[in-house]
Amino acid sequence: MSKKKTTEEKTTPETMEVRFTESYSTFVSRESITITVADYPELEGKTEDEIRDYITSNAEEMASPYEWADNLYEALSQMDVMREKITDEDSEVVVD
Repeated sequence: MSKKKTTEEKTTPETMEVRFTESYSTFVSRESITITVADYPELEGKTEDEIRDYITSNAEEMASPYEWADNLYEALSQMDVMREKITDEDSEVVVD
């Protein structure tokens, strides 16, 4: 029995695209705002847990305690940063 030798022709590319990618998860905590529950009729008669849930779901529709913000959500998002944490840092070299 005789075996045939097969030669595969290999071609080396002239150029390759190579890049570096980075990804992060960022957590930013801003200063809190103290609100007076009595100033928000929609919170009347609710328990503390119910108020927490309501504010979490409806901050964009609630009045801001500050004239410079349209709603509570905007006021909260504009408060000064107290703490910032970057986690899950990852990097890699990518060849296209």
